[in-house]
Amino acid sequence: MIITLTCNPACDRTLIVPGFRHSDVTRVISRHDAAGGKGLNVARALATLGGTCQAIVPLGGATGAHVASLASAEGLTLTTVPIHDQTRTCLLVTDPEAPDQLVINEPGPQVSAAEWQTLRQAVITAANTADYLTISGSLPPGIDATNLRHLINDIPSTCAVLLDTSGAPLTACLDARIALLKINASELSQAIGRPVTSHAEVVTAARMVCANGPRAVVITLGAAGAIAVDASGAWYVAAPTIHAVSPVGSGDCTLAGIAMAFQHGLSLAQALHCGVAAGSANALIPHAGVFDINQYTLFCQQLTVTLLD
Repeated sequence: MIITLTCNPACDRTLIVPGFRHSDVTRVISRHDAAGGKGLNVARALATLGGTCQAIVPLGGATGAHVASLASAEGLTLTTVPIHDQTRTCLLVTDPEAPDQLVINEPGPQVSAAEWQTLRQAVITAANTADYLTISGSLPPGIDATNLRHLINDIPSTCAVLLDTSGAPLTACLDARIALLKINASELSQAIGRPVTSHAEVVTAARMVCANGPRAVVITLGAAGAIAVDASGAWYVAAPTIHAVSPVGSGDCTLAGIAMAFQHGLSLAQALHCGVAAGSANALIPHAGVFDINQYTLFCQQLTVTLLD
């Protein structure tokens, strides 16, 4: 069983608006609402990959009820922690002719200390019978980054933690003893306090991070692919050349591919291969965490893993 935690979920509203970058007034030709937030994107991708997943989310207000209904309609298994404040809405405006996308993220609802403790206990309880826990995205207002670190510390050792976050929560968890940290090159640069550009610099920086906490680090490089590093080596998978529609959710699909590979007993290098295939397939569709399983399979057949060290 894989658990996904979304600390700051949202209703992701995607609007398809031709020519929106070049007009003062435009018309929406279609709208799509989805249960959003990075962890829910991971859960959606895991479902596409055939995984068994439980998504844990704090939800509040009419928007929270809408998110729960959307998730249920997709067949996602939710554990909902009620909160008083209204769940946020995030707007994604896509121009199919460019393709181009504007993402507007609301900060999220206020979560009280008591509500966080309820969420924390739900995660710990679920982790007692799970193999993997993915923690993805931002924290809601009112929750300090140290709260996330304390939660990770309390996860039983039988449940491997895969973390994807940034900013203060990333800083607070850089030396946490977790199974895997997934970040992008910019976040890695911020973590070590200097730029990383070449593959060699990425590998060196990732080893610095591994030495202090995570057993493995995966660094996504956007359209260039991704690198994985652990104590035994470093590997690179180049992304396929595609006509991307939207990169939103690709990192979440990458994490889902990695988690699913681990669940099947595959190595870090093999998991990286699966992750890049899932992330690349997601970029072909204008909805986060959504991809065609046949396209994923095709990418798995085409992509190769290169040993860097």
